[in-house]
Amino acid sequence: MKSKLSILIIEDDKYARLNLREILSPYGILEEAADLETGFTKLANGFFDIVLTDIELGSGSGVDIIPTIIRKGSHCIVVSSYEDDDIIEKAYTFGASHYLSKHKIREQLPVYINKYLQSKNARFEKFLTEEFITQDADTIEELKRLCEINLKNQNLFISGPTGTGKSLLGKLIHDITHPEANLVHLNCSEFSENLLESELFGHEKGAFTGADQKKDGKLKLANGGTLFLDEVATMPLSMQQKLLKALDEKTFYPVGSSSPIRSDFTLVSATCENIQEKILLREFREDLYFRLSGFHFDLKPLNERCNDIDLLVKFFQKKSSRRFVIKPEALEAMKKHAWPGNVRELSKVCDRFAQSLTGVVDLNLVKKTILPQMNSKIPAPHGTEWEDYIENHGLRSLISQIEKRAVETSMLKNKGKITACIKDLKISTSAFYRILQEHKLHC
Repeated sequence: MKSKLSILIIEDDKYARLNLREILSPYGILEEAADLETGFTKLANGFFDIVLTDIELGSGSGVDIIPTIIRKGSHCIVVSSYEDDDIIEKAYTFGASHYLSKHKIREQLPVYINKYLQSKNARFEKFLTEEFITQDADTIEELKRLCEINLKNQNLFISGPTGTGKSLLGKLIHDITHPEANLVHLNCSEFSENLLESELFGHEKGAFTGADQKKDGKLKLANGGTLFLDEVATMPLSMQQKLLKALDEKTFYPVGSSSPIRSDFTLVSATCENIQEKILLREFREDLYFRLSGFHFDLKPLNERCNDIDLLVKFFQKKSSRRFVIKPEALEAMKKHAWPGNVRELSKVCDRFAQSLTGVVDLNLVKKTILPQMNSKIPAPHGTEWEDYIENHGLRSLISQIEKRAVETSMLKNKGKITACIKDLKISTSAFYRILQEHKLHC
């Protein structure tokens, strides 16, 4: 994976800057600052993979800017002829990765820049071999392009069916852009509107009933790192408006507070729903979508990359503590399955294979395993069978099993398309996700 770096050089000596520019120009796009004040301004307005700073900068010390460099998520390299041990220790304590001597800079600097690039490339290779298993050429090429973009403090929108690896991709982007900062995750479908506001923005003590102590919101906790908003399409419209305002102004107010908080972070949003359809139905704000989708990545469902099934099965076989063998005809049948739950569903199926009585998976076992199974039989809606079931298990259990069966059937019919299922079932988005969570369904 080729990477074009964005690099800031903070150096007050003109000839030293020219020397650094000559060394670094093959690695990417360079910007320069001739004094500390300009360096702070550049960091406030731009995003850099690497920042190189001298120590003696006229009226200021390069050590003073290191905390800001680290807070912005940049890799910091000090280049100086200043050899005081206390200053070197302070630079490393503040977060500098390397302290290099100007006298040997032409020999040393390319080595450390290449090490930085290798670490990024190694993270990407690990992603493809240990996390997101695929041999789909289009997907790999698009992933490479995405990882070459400088996404620090930018917005990425990931779409794709449930179980395709959106969270894994979000984690990869975080590791590449903010390797030493926080990754803050929030699933928007898990909270009511009022609780979601508190989760996002935080609240003051006494702001509402039950707020017995102050709480920092996810936007504040993500400062200098990455905020991952999962299932963002489930967010109520009123909350969408508040989030849009916070993103536009880069400030927000905790619930019950009149003091604004500023936070800079890379925002990764994800949804398994058809976002364009949600916009047409006026269930999702178009202006918020444009704000969230500075870059958009759409993950293919598993049934559009069937050649990955063989690769994934081998991966899950190696991960399993109990070995099992899949016969060729069984594997062919698996490739023809719709896989509405995508890779997550395939992983669960392989778990069941490992737990089965036989270590040889044949066609018959595949058919039994990938068909939806009920935990308990639902009685027919006539005679006294319902009354008997309710007497033994309760009304709530009966309703719960009916909901589970209806959602499973709809997911198979609609090939895992969430919006189509919700429309067919004529239930709210929150009700649909409640059923998924209650029964741990892998849609």
